[in-house]
Amino acid sequence: MSKATFEQLAAKLSRSEEDLGVELNVKDREDAKPNLTAAQRILKAWETKDYFSLLGLPEPEADELGRPVWSCTEVEVSKAYRKLSIVVHPDKNPGDEESRRAFEVLNQAHRMLKDPTSREDVLRGAAEKARKRREQQEAAVDLSTRMQLNAAKNERARELRKAEGQGLQAHILEQMRKRQEEAKRRAEAAAKAAQARSRREADSDNEEDAVNPSRGNLGGAGRVPGQPAGKSRPAPGSDSEEDAGAAAARNKRRKKPSFI
Repeated sequence: MSKATFEQLAAKLSRSEEDLGVELNVKDREDAKPNLTAAQRILKAWETKDYFSLLGLPEPEADELGRPVWSCTEVEVSKAYRKLSIVVHPDKNPGDEESRRAFEVLNQAHRMLKDPTSREDVLRGAAEKARKRREQQEAAVDLSTRMQLNAAKNERARELRKAEGQGLQAHILEQMRKRQEEAKRRAEAAAKAAQARSRREADSDNEEDAVNPSRGNLGGAGRVPGQPAGKSRPAPGSDSEEDAGAAAARNKRRKKPSFI
């Protein structure tokens, strides 16, 4: 069953309710009284925990899965609060106890609908009320219409579950993509940091070599294999010259006299 068919059945249900003369509940009749002031209406709505009518906002509905559906934004909530706060502000109503209490509960209701956690709780409660109200309305129609409504509602619930699953899958894929991008950025940052550290070390070595040119010779060029660094190798030819001098002295001592 298409969405258009479901909407037609819902419209038929609304017309059936009007034909059957479904009465307003006590709260609606009290709110409809013209002699209620803004402060009195706010206080009565606070007593029944009807925070939406307290602020003059539309009540949430419930979808086929029982989830709350509410179109009001935070901007609209704040706008409704400012409009009513001007009316019941204590400075505008000096000495009026009802206006003072209405202003206090108005602030509390505004905070509840602005805070995400408390707003979620309030919306869930309102959705449950909307679901029960819709069930009562469906029970007032004839059997054929009720069966059609149930079939359309079940089909709509399947569509919502499918969309919910697709949305969850897309959310998971998006989170995985973000984690992969974050890991890639960290790896690139670590590689850049390592390259910069290597360049700094190379520049530091070059500066030390420029300040102390003999550092390179002492460090390795003049070192005999196996000899500790820092100890220079003996000058080339020094041992051979000493050996030649010692041999000449020995030959001089062994040389025979000329008269023999």
